[in-house]
Amino acid sequence: MSKHIIISRGTELLRIPADCLMFVSSDGNYSNITTQDGRTRLVTLQLGQIEDILQEQLSDAESTFLRLGRSLIINTNYIHFIDISKQQLILSNCKNSYHQLTASREVLIKLKAYIEATITK
Repeated sequence: MSKHIIISRGTELLRIPADCLMFVSSDGNYSNITTQDGRTRLVTLQLGQIEDILQEQLSDAESTFLRLGRSLIINTNYIHFIDISKQQLILSNCKNSYHQLTASREVLIKLKAYIEATITK
C-alpha cells in the first residue's frame, strides 16, 4: 500500500497517495497541489509549510520530492523533459497527465545534473 500525504487545516483534510502528487506551486500565501489525474487543489499553506509536511510524513528513502526555487516542489518521478535554454520543465506520467512548467536556468541546470547523477548509481 502506498504512503499518503495528509494535509489537515481547520475543517478540511486532504489525503493524497504520495506517488500521485506531481507538483506543488506557490500562489502567494497559498499553494496549489496538482495530482496525477490533473486536478489542482488550493490549500491555505505556504510552500515552505508543504515542504515541512512532506519531510515529516515521508522518510528520506520514500521521498522523491524536490524543492525548485521559491515557487515549486516537484515529484522527480514525473520529470519527462528539461530544456534549460527555454526554461522549461515538463512533468508527465506518459499516459494522461502532462504539465509544462517554467523554472529559472540555474534551477534547471542543477535539476539536470541531479537527474544525471542518479542514473550513474
